[in-house]
Amino acid sequence: MTSTLVIKADDLIGHPEKEHPFQGTRDVSLRLGDSTVTGPMAMKGTVRGTVDGVQATFTSTAVARMKCVRCLIEWDEELIARGSQHFTKIPDEDGYALAEGEVDVGGPGMDELALSLPIAPVHDKNCMGLCPICGTDLNSQPCDGHEDGSDSPFAVLKDLFDS
Repeated sequence: MTSTLVIKADDLIGHPEKEHPFQGTRDVSLRLGDSTVTGPMAMKGTVRGTVDGVQATFTSTAVARMKCVRCLIEWDEELIARGSQHFTKIPDEDGYALAEGEVDVGGPGMDELALSLPIAPVHDKNCMGLCPICGTDLNSQPCDGHEDGSDSPFAVLKDLFDS
């Protein structure tokens, strides 16, 4: 496996019948809420010639550290993102372009990986979360209940939400 994701592609431009496979790694640092990817991202794919540039098709993989939004349990999960990017001499809206006959597929690979991070990760679809009153993890033990709170100055507001 190579250590770079910059691919020499000048012999592919204008030759749609030609392609080069690639694979490599790049260190990434991504964060979405409490979900993070810190460390190596592995990529593999193909760069194929087009009339005016090259088309990269790839798969990016990395390990993400997740935190359940319901119960705050943390776990590691492998992310797999598939994508493609067309490179020409004129940069696209993300700034990706052919530069001196080379393309850097690491940027688009990292973009697809970032898009695959869940906004609100849940470790199990049946996760019951934490008790909103005492914070007990309802997945591991039942909550013993709480006072009714009728002497609270906010008890009057409860009726507004019970309708």
